[in-house]
Amino acid sequence: MKNTIKYLSVGSLILAAASIQATELGEILHYSENIQPVERDGKISVTVTGVTNDQGLLYLPSYEDSSVSAYSALIGKLEQGPEVTSVHGREVLAYQFSEPNSEVRLQHTLFVEDVYKTKKAKIKYSQPGGVKRISYEFMNTSPVTIETYSGQLSVPQKTELYGVVTPERSKKKKTYEIKRDGDWKVIEVNRKQVSPGDDVKFKIRTYSPSPVIKWTLWSLVIFLSGALLWKRRDVLMNLDAKPTAEKPLRT
Repeated sequence: MKNTIKYLSVGSLILAAASIQATELGEILHYSENIQPVERDGKISVTVTGVTNDQGLLYLPSYEDSSVSAYSALIGKLEQGPEVTSVHGREVLAYQFSEPNSEVRLQHTLFVEDVYKTKKAKIKYSQPGGVKRISYEFMNTSPVTIETYSGQLSVPQKTELYGVVTPERSKKKKTYEIKRDGDWKVIEVNRKQVSPGDDVKFKIRTYSPSPVIKWTLWSLVIFLSGALLWKRRDVLMNLDAKPTAEKPLRT
């Protein structure tokens, strides 16, 4: 009986602490980002569903070397934003809503420098020439846990995806997916419970097919097709020949 009361007391304290934290810091229920290249920089479109704190503020992760180019509220009335501030020693983006302790939804677009800065990939075995590595890291600088996170890293157009290095593929669970989003090929990563200070890393390898190789392959295909047609020309001629009508027999 004493142990039961003890566990109930501990549970009540945990729930009370979580309630106080939600009131002071708000919540991030879902955080989604779509990353696309703008030359070597990145355009990151973010959609967030969260709960404002008791002052009507929503604290979101900030990005180094970035600027917010557009923002809008989908649910809730936005009074002001965004402002860079510090919470628990970390920089965050603070948006001011009119209603405290209420569920809101927000979209904003950021331009982040050097997201698509490439480095030469180090591969021990043979590979096509010009394989590059692209690395992107999302960090939760907000003071609250992100309940669910979804990230889509777009592969630069006019390049081919050579492989995904991070996250590593696992036989036990799905760590990422490769999808199509319009004209873009994307690597999608989904996570639950991304705590303050935790990160989600993307690392992919890409390569650009050589124009010489492309023309060589096309020339080879055309040559083989022409050689096959020439070899089967007698069959084609017989198919094209029209059958002659038989003359009626005279009686």
